[in-house]
Amino acid sequence: MLELIGQAIFSGIAIGAVYALASSGLGIIFGLFGVINFAHTQNLMLAAVAAFIAASFGLPYALACVIGILAAAAFGAVTERVFIRPLLEHDAVQVETLFITLGLSIVLENTTLLLFGSQPHYFVSPFPGVIDLGDIILTMDRVVTILAAAVVFSALYLLTKYSRFGKAALATAQNPNAARVIGIPVDRVRLIAFAVGCGLAGLGGVLWGTTYSVSYLTGGNFLILSFVLVVMSGPGNINGILICSFLLGITEGIAGAFFDPKWQRLAVMLVFIVVILNRPNGLGQGKFARTNN
Repeated sequence: MLELIGQAIFSGIAIGAVYALASSGLGIIFGLFGVINFAHTQNLMLAAVAAFIAASFGLPYALACVIGILAAAAFGAVTERVFIRPLLEHDAVQVETLFITLGLSIVLENTTLLLFGSQPHYFVSPFPGVIDLGDIILTMDRVVTILAAAVVFSALYLLTKYSRFGKAALATAQNPNAARVIGIPVDRVRLIAFAVGCGLAGLGGVLWGTTYSVSYLTGGNFLILSFVLVVMSGPGNINGILICSFLLGITEGIAGAFFDPKWQRLAVMLVFIVVILNRPNGLGQGKFARTNN
């Protein structure tokens, strides 16, 4: 029994690491713009597909991974510049961006279906082998996923706390008008932050595709859960997203170990409901929460 629980927790942490990467960029973008980007999780799919295609041409996995992340970041930059920025001064910006990014998501998903096909594709695992801890088996691909999330969130913490760009991004999120007054290039900060957030989702997509599979549905499968994590964590609370991601990942892992896998998402949503009923504003307001437009 203890071995089964330990195995489920390990698998849940690995899943939670991908959830955290997928959702952290969404939290940053929501904090900086105050808009809902329904195309955000398509960056997971785009990066995974681009990395798989690059790897299928014989490129090393690390280079294919970089190509996938850059593809997601570039798509994010285009989304911000072409579809988001022109609408920011509109009174109905949240409704307009919601529908335009939803349409963008549908276009990207169906274009990938036409070009990539409907069947899932699989990487040749670059991380073979396991770590044997008695009755608990740690597969190397999941270990790498967990380590990648740890490195990324450590870097985010250091970036926001000590770098000039991090401080500029925080100032832009908290009060963009005041940031402009003191000379911060708000539009440039938003563009870079949008690209970085989408690149983080892309990293999550590549790691997910490496561990499981790549298909045109990869992004859509993460959409609702990513918004759930942003709501659970609270406005702009990146650390809260990490905590909630591991909570939901472990919940999903344990539910899959002890019950039919089809109940996994139900268990996750029940945890979400319990958290929101007790903390209607999520775990708390983070540094990337907007305080003034």
